[in-house]
Amino acid sequence: MKGVAAREPKAVTPGAVDRVRPAKRDDVVGQAVLFTVVGVLATAANAVLYVLLRGIFPVGASNFCSLLITTAASSAAHRHFAFAARNEHRGRMHLQTLAVFAFYCVSNNIALGLLGLAVEDPSSVAEAAAVAALSVIGGTTRFAVMRLWVFSRSAGHRASWE
Repeated sequence: MKGVAAREPKAVTPGAVDRVRPAKRDDVVGQAVLFTVVGVLATAANAVLYVLLRGIFPVGASNFCSLLITTAASSAAHRHFAFAARNEHRGRMHLQTLAVFAFYCVSNNIALGLLGLAVEDPSSVAEAAAVAALSVIGGTTRFAVMRLWVFSRSAGHRASWE
């Protein structure tokens, strides 16, 4: 091309690229570690966002908004890091994210309801802690479902979704 200089690829130091490598399909430990890291970060973000929103909105709206944001982000991160290189149909991925969101909405409302029964007027920090505690159970269940059902399909079955 006239006037365009060819670019030389930059030298890359070992380990500078892909510091966080997606886990391979059969690497259960690697998937579990990456899934846990994403889950912990998402749970912390959800708790912080919940407490911030709780100063403005009531319990239900704060829970809904914080979950909507963090579920979408964590689902994308889980797919990218823990369950990378999977050819899943986009519609199916969105339905799974919606199912995860619904699951956490219900489980968080249960956690908040149980906290309300135990404590007369819980603080927003106590509410966030109750939701975070229940997220451990939800996260474990979510990993098992994603590992055993969502991403265990044969290549032929995945292709039928496309």
